[in-house]
Order: sequence, then structure tokens, then C-alpha cells
Amino acid sequence: MSDERPVIVWFRQDLRLSDNPALHAAASSGRAVLPVFILDDDSPGPWRPGGAARWWLHHSLVSLQADLNAAGNPLLLLRGPANAVLTQLVADTGADTVYWNHAVEPWAFKLEQQIATELKAHKVSVQSFGAALLTDPDSMHTKSGGPFKVFTPFWKALQDLPPFPPPLSAPQSLRPFEDASGDTLDQWELLPTAPDWA
Repeated sequence: MSDERPVIVWFRQDLRLSDNPALHAAASSGRAVLPVFILDDDSPGPWRPGGAARWWLHHSLVSLQADLNAAGNPLLLLRGPANAVLTQLVADTGADTVYWNHAVEPWAFKLEQQIATELKAHKVSVQSFGAALLTDPDSMHTKSGGPFKVFTPFWKALQDLPPFPPPLSAPQSLRPFEDASGDTLDQWELLPTAPDWA
């Protein structure tokens, strides 16, 4: 195992280097970065990705792998329940920091809370970032405090917010963490042929 503890970046729906606050924070730390994608078919329950989504995922991961390789850092591919996989990865690597961009689906939000609680119990620093939406849905309310049900008032309230920051640039290089191994993308067999989604 390396002497340095890596910062783990858990990629989820945000399969990109640009405008990725979790990756940006990890790169800015100056420490080794361990990017990981976990194929978790258990936690989503009935929202598990189907054939078309798996086809999209395969090609998105190919692109992400190429971008990370160009930045000098390979993508670690692991499979299983995200909670167990991340906990084991922290134990195997000695990582003391895990970053991710949060998702807003109810099952994903619940999973994030479980993972954060588990990792913090092991003295691991955890931080999630907003990366998929212009603003947190819980921060937008009508004057009476409820959710918007009509688009025009929502749009007006959105325009009254302070200007959004510019997108984050992709890191030009990432210090790799060498002491981790996982699956190959081909092992996951994400390209169904019946039907052929291509």
C-alpha cells in the first residue's frame, strides 16, 4: 500500500471531468486521487438500469476512462452494493476522504446518507457536492413556503437568484493512486444484444 492516503472520488451520474466539483475538490487537495465507479445493481431496487441505460453507461465509461487516462489517472471499476464496496475500498487503501456529487432520487439520497454515516463512523471525511442541477430543489419555494406547481413563477424565482458560477475546468492532471485494482469494463457485459441498443 502507498504511504499516502488517497482521496476517493466516487463517480455516479456525473461521468465527466469538466464541471465536476467532487473531482475538482480532490484534485485541488494536492493528494493522490482514486476515481472509482461502482456498478451497483442492488441499491436502486426497481430503478436498476435497464438495457438501454446499460448501453449508455458502457459508452460513457469508455469516454470517462479515456479522459482520466489522458489526465494520468485510471478509473477503478468495482461491482457490488455501493455501501459495502466503498467501505471495503477505504479499508484496502487507507483512504481518509471520500467525495462524490450527490443525486436527488429518493433511493440515491437515502443510500448517500447510509454511506456517509458508515464512513464517518470509521473516521473518514465525507463530502458531497451539487453537480447535476442549477440549484438545490429544496431551496426553491413559493412565497407561502411550498413547492412551485406552475412554471412561470418558478422561472421568475430562478432568475432572481444570484448569478451562477462558471463551470469548473477539467483538471489537466491527477496524481494517481497506484495500489488498487478492479474489474475491466468488458467483464460487466453492459452491451445487450437482444435488443441491440446500438
